[in-house]
Amino acid sequence: MRFRGWMVTVVLGIGLLGQPGAGVVAGEQGAGESMAHSRIASLDITSRGPAFGGRSFGDVGEYEILLGTATAVADPAAALDAGIVDLDKAPRNADGLVEYTFEFDILKPVDITKGNGTLVYEVNNRGRNIVFGYFHEAGRGYESEHAGNGFLMNQGYTYVSSGWLHGAPGMGSPRPVLADLPPATDGGRTITGRSMEEWQDPASATFGRLTYPAATLDESQATLTHRQLQNDPRQPVPADQWHYVDDTTVAFTPPAGTDAGTIYEFVYEARDPIVMGLGFAAVRDFVSFVRHSPADGQGTPNPLFVDGEPVLEHVVAVGSSQSGRMIRDFIYQGFNADAAGRRVWDGATPYVGGARRTFVNARFAQTGRYTRQHEDHNYPMDEFPFTWGTTTDPLTGRTDGLLAACTASDTCPSVIQVDADSEYYGAHASLILTRTTGEPVALPSNVRYWMLALAHLQGDAGCRDPGNPISPWPYYRAAFDATVEWVRDGVAPPATAAPSVADGTAVTVAEQGRQYPTIPDRPYNAAISELGVRDFSVWPPRESVKKYPLFVPGLNGDGNVVAGVMTPEVAAPLATMGKAVRGPGFAEGDLCGVNGSTIPFPKTRAERLANGDSRLSLEERYPGGQAEYSARYSAAVDSLVAQRYLLPADGEKLKAAAASALSAAAATTGGQ
Repeated sequence: MRFRGWMVTVVLGIGLLGQPGAGVVAGEQGAGESMAHSRIASLDITSRGPAFGGRSFGDVGEYEILLGTATAVADPAAALDAGIVDLDKAPRNADGLVEYTFEFDILKPVDITKGNGTLVYEVNNRGRNIVFGYFHEAGRGYESEHAGNGFLMNQGYTYVSSGWLHGAPGMGSPRPVLADLPPATDGGRTITGRSMEEWQDPASATFGRLTYPAATLDESQATLTHRQLQNDPRQPVPADQWHYVDDTTVAFTPPAGTDAGTIYEFVYEARDPIVMGLGFAAVRDFVSFVRHSPADGQGTPNPLFVDGEPVLEHVVAVGSSQSGRMIRDFIYQGFNADAAGRRVWDGATPYVGGARRTFVNARFAQTGRYTRQHEDHNYPMDEFPFTWGTTTDPLTGRTDGLLAACTASDTCPSVIQVDADSEYYGAHASLILTRTTGEPVALPSNVRYWMLALAHLQGDAGCRDPGNPISPWPYYRAAFDATVEWVRDGVAPPATAAPSVADGTAVTVAEQGRQYPTIPDRPYNAAISELGVRDFSVWPPRESVKKYPLFVPGLNGDGNVVAGVMTPEVAAPLATMGKAVRGPGFAEGDLCGVNGSTIPFPKTRAERLANGDSRLSLEERYPGGQAEYSARYSAAVDSLVAQRYLLPADGEKLKAAAASALSAAAATTGGQ
């Protein structure tokens, strides 16, 4: 098999030239050839013991946690790995293969035959198993206090997470799960190239830190600029106000008039890129190993086999934010086909991905970056294709889709992508459901898309208003559960639920502004992360004047969204819950994070009229008081449960928690 090359519109100056295209074409290389090379060479289980203090979970019984390190190899000459940028420039072992290691966590029933035969693979986020914590509404560790609601264990799942991001081993419980990936050299000579760093908030720990060492400390070979807002002109920081501390740190004095949201942009000559794309191969080969191989190359038994036979029949991947973007990119770049041409993940539920992918499989990659309206806007990861099906983009002249590779190799997973309205403002999410010309597009039959009428509980520091408090975790669980039933049992999943251009529930920013209610101290904010075609042959990159058409959710008279998975807090609202906006001293007015905002309703009609607020007050909209509110809230929950956007047990918990919500809202002091 080989990677299908794709046409890039521009030459990507930091080494994206040669990044794999979408496609793997089956049948051009024998499975035996690939199996002899890219593989898990050895498995070293360094720790094995009881999980959750020996707690037993229903008929499944006790769980155990296995921690360890895997050694893997990849062959730069094998077509399976041809799309990994700079793999041909990595050091080789005696067999001519590239060797690397990564850590792993395996959580399994002690008697795995009592499990349900399904593996949950979490694409961890910066080495952290955050979805594990979301599912269980507890900590991320494996001690007794972190079992939480026992969501995965009660159902008998086996859980695996393994390193795919380069980083030094860390400490903690659980420790970060990372990979030790090799550097790239040019025949043993140092590789250099232009790279860019962006910083905000001088008080942050990463301010002034470089991802890659500087190739030279000659300060005339670098530029440092600042600007308040993304589209403001770049202003140079005077040469006497910054200097290199060493080859990985820059120190400077923030110019007068800047604040904690000021964008600092540093372009310099970097050295020693890491072969980051090997992280994709690490996931592919490790999932394939635990699923199909009875032992490693040294004869160490696979701990997920019984008597030399596999017991796991299905794999569903989960990942949030960085990891949701990685899932989209992993599938797009053709890594869901293993060395034998088998499907790696049967299903996937990426959360908080929007229309983004990753800045991973590239020279001088910066894996933690993700483009937003204010920060990190100019990094490569928001490029065509955006949607799952194949479309043609007039701005680039390309025809492509996220599923093009796996369609060619017959290895596509079933996918339920789950976003929130914040991804429409900051992550170009409307492009998942439209062509790049703005017309609606149908998703492939193996994909569903849910836009939750909430945000994502990922911080609101510096934002003008309190964050949206609705937890997305019950909906993440429902999407995962529906995906498992889809791939394991053939049960059709809930339908796509999101604002649509076709029915008018997705609108332009101008149209949304006309729909927004009158809230005198919170007027409409039109900020959105615009997107054009970027030219990465120069740093900072240039972006086309012509932008892709973007849409945002339509609003009702309360300022809340009218389409998507309508959470009961929006169906029976106590506040306007919309986009998060930066507050004073933090680049005021631009978008702020992904946690949304909460603007409470007036409590009484008198308060509403005195403030000139067009939204009904709490006393006007719920004249029957808490009982009326609870009835409306419960009806919304029951509707979501009936449609399977919410699990029954979670529905009951939500109804119980809402039993005093109106009374609490009416008792709080003041408005916004």
